[in-house]
Amino acid sequence: MLRYNNTKRYNQLAMGLLKKIFNGYYKPGRKLPSTRELAKQAGVNPNTMQRALQVLQNEKVLIKQSTTGRYVTTNTQLLSDLRNEILEQIKQNYQNEISSYDNSFENVENKQF
Repeated sequence: MLRYNNTKRYNQLAMGLLKKIFNGYYKPGRKLPSTRELAKQAGVNPNTMQRALQVLQNEKVLIKQSTTGRYVTTNTQLLSDLRNEILEQIKQNYQNEISSYDNSFENVENKQF
C-alpha cells in the first residue's frame, strides 16, 4: 500500500508519478515514458524507478503490457479512491503534527526550560 510519508526513494518517486496522474499530466489510458526515460528525468538509477513503477503496478494504477510498455489505468474510480485515501493520510499526518505541539505554551512564564 502506498504511504504518503514513506521515506524510501522509490516510494517518493511513485508518489510523484501518482501526483502527475492525478493532475492530468499522465492521463488514464495513456502510455508512460520508458523506465530509462523516467529515471533520467528524475535523476535516479533505472532500478530505483523500476521499483517505483512496480509499486504503482501493485496498486493497479499502472498496467504493464509486455510488448508496448506501461499505461495508466482507465479505472477512474480506483484513481479517485486512491487520491482520497492519500489526502486522508496527508490530513491525518497534518493533524498529528499540529497536536504534537504542546498547547500549554501560553503559560510559559510558569515553566522552566
